[in-house]
Amino acid sequence: MNTQQTTETEADSHSEWRACAPGDLGQFVSVMKKRRKISHLITGAEILTACLAVGLLGFFGMNGLPGSTDQPPKQVVDRAGQKHPGGLYCDEVKEYAKAFVNHQLDQETTDKVKEHLAHCPRCKEKLDQLRANMHNNAAAHHVPPQEEAEWEAFLLTLNQ
Repeated sequence: MNTQQTTETEADSHSEWRACAPGDLGQFVSVMKKRRKISHLITGAEILTACLAVGLLGFFGMNGLPGSTDQPPKQVVDRAGQKHPGGLYCDEVKEYAKAFVNHQLDQETTDKVKEHLAHCPRCKEKLDQLRANMHNNAAAHHVPPQEEAEWEAFLLTLNQ
């Protein structure tokens, strides 16, 4: 009886499984490949859209919006909402100070520094001190021509 029961259960299990009709598996694989291609295309389109958006934001952020003027704004607003005259921060004016006093800056930067100094008393005071110190130092280190000639003569005698 045991042998008959196993053959009956095997027969029952075989009857539940049916063979696929010709072409069913091929059609299933084809549908799955199409779905996969569509999924890859959608992912690629999403990535391309994100890159395009970031690129456009970067381009317009660096170049300004179309129709904007090429001249720099007179005042720039920082994150805290404070305005900086001439478009320069105090630290930038400090960096340009010596070159500004010595008239070594280009015209655009000179104009920006002048605009900043007109509205920033602290920087103006610092720059006035720098001018005074440079003038005093130059006068203190200036050697009269006669003393300079004597010094050169002394050096020549040492070298002989």
